[in-house]
Amino acid sequence: MQQNDEQEKFNQLINKDSSEGYEEISEKKTSKLGYILLFMMAIFIIIIAQTVFSDLKEIPAKPNAPAYCIASLKNSDYLKNLSYQQSCRFTDIDKKFNLDSGYNNISAKIDQIASLNKQISSNEASLRSNEREVSKLSRDYELSLQEKMANEKGIIDKSNVKDDVAQKRNEMDDLKKQNALLGKQRDVIISQVDSEIGTLTKSYDDALEFYKNMEAYYKFKVFLLMLLFVLPFFAVSVYLYLKLKKKNSPYTIIFTAIAGASSFLFLQIVLTFLYDILPKEWLARIFRFFMNIPFLRYVIYYGSVILVIVIFGGIVYFIQKKVFSPEKVAIRRLKDNKCPGCSFTLNAEHNFCPKCGQKIKEPCIHCNNLKIRYLSHCPYCGKEKVSN
Repeated sequence: MQQNDEQEKFNQLINKDSSEGYEEISEKKTSKLGYILLFMMAIFIIIIAQTVFSDLKEIPAKPNAPAYCIASLKNSDYLKNLSYQQSCRFTDIDKKFNLDSGYNNISAKIDQIASLNKQISSNEASLRSNEREVSKLSRDYELSLQEKMANEKGIIDKSNVKDDVAQKRNEMDDLKKQNALLGKQRDVIISQVDSEIGTLTKSYDDALEFYKNMEAYYKFKVFLLMLLFVLPFFAVSVYLYLKLKKKNSPYTIIFTAIAGASSFLFLQIVLTFLYDILPKEWLARIFRFFMNIPFLRYVIYYGSVILVIVIFGGIVYFIQKKVFSPEKVAIRRLKDNKCPGCSFTLNAEHNFCPKCGQKIKEPCIHCNNLKIRYLSHCPYCGKEKVSN
């Protein structure tokens, strides 16, 4: 009878210490429906957060890029192909760098260039139409010659066809002369505004650099707002998860889903911020340089493999270390009345394992009664074991 009481007391001590995180790792946390509902809750949190992020982006004033119509002037062939009047909408940055006044000084001449190009395009369309007409008339003329050689009555007036071909060719010559004259007029105007365009595009480059800095500052403010929204939610959910986990609460899994969703949001804004502020073009240029050198290319390959092993292997190592640490394995085995070292079945009165000799109990440093060496508190005096 006394042995049964000791065994029951032994089991109670083991089970009591499960609040320290030594519960069975195969223990069922919730039902399938519970997992589905928690997953849906996490997805809902993430979706709602995306809407909040969109609203937060509207709070800071987003800078407007310099007028694109000025950027197009940097292309040397742009004015030669321009056939419509440009409509520029200037921003505060354009006005800061006097892009609006600089463009307005040459806008009349740019409109003249566009008008001349439009006439040239119209003449070229007429040329193509006349070329098709001449080709058709030439076929008709050849047909009339064949009819004459066959002594057949002709249905096509050969003399009229010949006159029509000559007329079309004269029109084509006139159109070509007009286009040559229009092209010279256009080139003269382009040369007149060339220096002003050079000054304007240089100011545009300065304005564009200023805009990029303003955009980076805007993104940083958005990042801070998003972080201000997510970080308290993330911190509270992780805190509650760890607190409930330590108590081995059955409600831990609820905050596992919440902490998972908040962790995803936190990671999202951090990675987005890093992607936006990193000089992507500079990094891409360096990456191409490394990939073009065989030795460095293989360094990247091996380095990436090692990095993946370190990251994912490290995570698994951390999990294994936490779950299968010697102390936790010992507690799980003792809950089943097994030796922590060899899993041999124990009785409550055993101070050492009868199979491997491993020490099971040790004197309490406070009251000198025997206590299980793997548990933190003494069952007789209730005091905690002093950590080494």
